[in-house]
Amino acid sequence: MNDVFPTLTLSDLDISRTCCFSGHRSIKLPGEGDRDNAGMKRLESTLEMEIYKLIQEKGIRYFISGMANGVDLICAEAVVRLASTSCPGAKLICAIPYLGQMSEMRSPRDKYIYSMIEQSSYRSVILAEGYHKECYKERNRFMVDNSSCLLAVYKPSLKGSGTFQTMNYAKTQGLDIRAIDLDKNPQFYS
Repeated sequence: MNDVFPTLTLSDLDISRTCCFSGHRSIKLPGEGDRDNAGMKRLESTLEMEIYKLIQEKGIRYFISGMANGVDLICAEAVVRLASTSCPGAKLICAIPYLGQMSEMRSPRDKYIYSMIEQSSYRSVILAEGYHKECYKERNRFMVDNSSCLLAVYKPSLKGSGTFQTMNYAKTQGLDIRAIDLDKNPQFYS
């Protein structure tokens, strides 16, 4: 199902069973996001394990991804993989900030992953007709406002980042925040 320019809530979802993702773009991740890098592989594995735990231990069923290159796509891909194997009740919602976001994907691999994820999702929500300077901030607020939990990957040194702002907003909204601090996890960089 696709919703284009929806109201600001997903009223048919159980927010208490919904988690959203936030994290840096690939360039700020271990190995600059190179998915063949050993540190990136460890980060991907850690994220998939965290998502699995949210499903099994907290009863999370819905996951909202902002579909940006980096943590968003890694988490979305993990949800799709888990839904097709050990967690068939898991559902992915793609929160697309604007029509045409896929054009931001640089490599053919990222374009393919983006397309595959969107096609495999339970639902896609397109929040704006075109890009505008606030579209990512609006997308982040939309995700937080429709979730009870946030799984974030961040570097504290990047205080002005969208991830940092999303984490702060989630905190003010009382979400359960599960954060992976890249600066305190050297295993992602070895």
